[in-house]
Amino acid sequence: MSIVDASRRLTAELTGLIDRKVKIILADGRTYEGILIGFDHPTLNVLLENAIDNNGVKYPKVIIKGERISEILATEIPLFDPEEFKEYIIREMKLPEHLVKVIPEARAVIVQGRYRVSEKGVEGTGPMAETLYEFFKRYIEERKKVLQG
Repeated sequence: MSIVDASRRLTAELTGLIDRKVKIILADGRTYEGILIGFDHPTLNVLLENAIDNNGVKYPKVIIKGERISEILATEIPLFDPEEFKEYIIREMKLPEHLVKVIPEARAVIVQGRYRVSEKGVEGTGPMAETLYEFFKRYIEERKKVLQG
């Protein structure tokens, strides 16, 4: 794997954490927990919303310089897994595999080159979009049950 590929993978993983709860541990040991709403690359400066520091102080927004960050921890499991959803709809809808593609950076599944399915739902119109939405709802319900134990 090249350095460029590794950098892309890291960026994709961080992008996947957008709108998720994370815990940031600073080099000096202090911590912030909040919703990751943005970051820049390559400095890894991050923007948290509704953050709480290790002393329990709440902040509506916190910008943390990347050079101060020791660790970024995901504290919740994503409900939507694009690879898993791809396999689910191929199996359940009996779609040919070549019609379903995963875009890892966007955490999305593209069906028939026209319909986009992500954690936010289904983009597109027509009978196929409605069918995808029904399978999306079932998939999300099944994931909730699995994640809740």
